[in-house]
Amino acid sequence: MSPSGSESPSASPTTTAEPATALQDALTKSAEAKTASGSMHFTSKGKIDARGTWARQNEPRLLTAKVNQLTLNGKPNPAQPQIIVNGDNALVNGGGLIPNQGNTWWRVPLDNLPGERGKMISDLLTSGRLQDPATIKEIAAAHKDVQNEGEEEVGGQTVTHYSSSLDTQEAAQAAGLPTPTASPGNWPKTLRVDTWVDSSGMVKRQQFRNEEGGQPFNLNLTVKDYDKPVTVQTPPADQVKEVDQQTLKNLLGE
Repeated sequence: MSPSGSESPSASPTTTAEPATALQDALTKSAEAKTASGSMHFTSKGKIDARGTWARQNEPRLLTAKVNQLTLNGKPNPAQPQIIVNGDNALVNGGGLIPNQGNTWWRVPLDNLPGERGKMISDLLTSGRLQDPATIKEIAAAHKDVQNEGEEEVGGQTVTHYSSSLDTQEAAQAAGLPTPTASPGNWPKTLRVDTWVDSSGMVKRQQFRNEEGGQPFNLNLTVKDYDKPVTVQTPPADQVKEVDQQTLKNLLGE
């Protein structure tokens, strides 16, 4: 199977390639789509349960995510935080989660984030490399022990389920990013990844699990649409202000 974006094959990736190649091709081909959008679900050790939507657009570069349903420490929270990444700037609104923010959106210059964590976020979001199919293909090679787990159903479609382990340090190097410091309190060395691929070789769902140390988490991303227009409602100019450095350090835990 070729990630060239040509006409989708009728055969399942299960029958056209061994698991590691099929997974790499699917991740690359999916990254070639001009747009993608879907739903997300993040959980962390019973402390956070967040459900919402996400969307990306390659040209011009745009990423957005919004939480629509939030539970913190087992209690429902009405906050609906949202982030819009547009080029080298992010617009952040806590939606009631950040004290004293109100309806104000913070404009965060991504090329000047403080600390090691800020540097990594900056490199991830401003370089555009994570939306570059060539980079995605390199990162896909960091998936180890890829296994074909058989056919399942996602969103009413029959898909092929692949399991793998993602070496985060190797993935960072493949993307040309600073190698994260792997530690239980900072960043896991390995993520368990499950990927579901449809018969046309496109990713329909991915699940990332950190099972290391004291900060396990689970992130599910489901794709609803590829190559359909992405509409993002940006806030009026009078609701946007620059974030101060101390607030930024607090947000990043620096």
